[in-house]
Amino acid sequence: MTWPVGPFWETNAAVAQPNVNAGPANILLLGLTPGWVNAVSREAQSLGGIRIDAATTAEQALLRLANGAPAISHLLIENGFTDALLDELVDLTAGEAPTGAHLVVLGPGERLTHTGSAVAALFVREQSKGWLPRVLAPITPSPARSDRLSLAELHDALSGARIQTRYQPIVRIDNRAPVGLEVLARLEHPERGILPPDLFVPQIEEAGLAWPLTEAVLRRAFEDWGERRLDALGLTMAINFPLDVLLIPDALTWLEDQRKAAGIQAEALVIELTESRPVTQINRLRKAIAKLRSIGYGLAIDDVGPELRDHQALLDLKFTALKLDKDLVRESPDSPVASRFLTQTIAAARAANLTIVAEGVEDSDIWHRMASLGVDQAQGFLVARPLPANAVPLWHRDWCRRVGVL
Repeated sequence: MTWPVGPFWETNAAVAQPNVNAGPANILLLGLTPGWVNAVSREAQSLGGIRIDAATTAEQALLRLANGAPAISHLLIENGFTDALLDELVDLTAGEAPTGAHLVVLGPGERLTHTGSAVAALFVREQSKGWLPRVLAPITPSPARSDRLSLAELHDALSGARIQTRYQPIVRIDNRAPVGLEVLARLEHPERGILPPDLFVPQIEEAGLAWPLTEAVLRRAFEDWGERRLDALGLTMAINFPLDVLLIPDALTWLEDQRKAAGIQAEALVIELTESRPVTQINRLRKAIAKLRSIGYGLAIDDVGPELRDHQALLDLKFTALKLDKDLVRESPDSPVASRFLTQTIAAARAANLTIVAEGVEDSDIWHRMASLGVDQAQGFLVARPLPANAVPLWHRDWCRRVGVL
């Protein structure tokens, strides 16, 4: 992996005039030299309207990006900075940091090897007077292309270890204790960087490749569970299964073989049923669910919202959890339709003795609203962004310390 950029003054020559009033700037500085941090801070103070945070380790910066509010607009890394977690930090900035975040490397940048479509990667080789306003000017990264991936690109991703995994934490609402991780897929494209699911999963499913994708994600997740010591955290791992995949008999056999080989208890896994179409094979689904439940797996109905027309029928099956669609959760305060659906669905899930999980919990207002409605668990940016595997234990330790559940 490479950074296909040159010096700041060459690649962004058109950005000559500062425009720090275009929006709030929240800068995170990463460096070991107090003089450098102080110099940048003084420069920022002279401009006004800029918020500065400082970190001396990649772990500190990573946790700030993972949990932070307000969102970071620029991450400035001091020339020559090295850290074992720097790759994970760059991964988070590139693929999971707030939309519009800029990664600015203050120096040649030979140490860094990775970028994604959401980040403007800038190498500032000199820091003369007035350099900071230029960095804070509206630098627009290359937008993520909306054109479809070719079938060859999809096959290349599935066969060439380009499918990556991220892990988004889930916590209890009553005591804020961590309870699980949802495994999320990312695609590392050689030209377009790290792609989120909406830019490749629908195409993969249309091409009939949902099972190979599920296999690839499961292999990575099971490896991380042991190698990255995610198993030591005492959390469940939720894995998305499209309905078409769940109904393949060989898929369940393969899942069992992989789970046993990885030494993972079935009770530690939650299968999340993802389906945007009407469920037409309810009897086959009932049998598959019964088999998984008899082994010990948890089962969740995923992305429940007004568009999921069969959620009432699914409630009669032996699911263990229901996950509220993130758009429904976000819109509920302002949409009477969303609010009414949310209230009715939570009541039905409670009657079916299901654990209720709210996705898209991005601020404290949504958190408190979900708590008042009787939701059990929360997942969203207020808790953490999707994290690289190596970052999960760091987040877990920091979160437990901050909420007092050590």
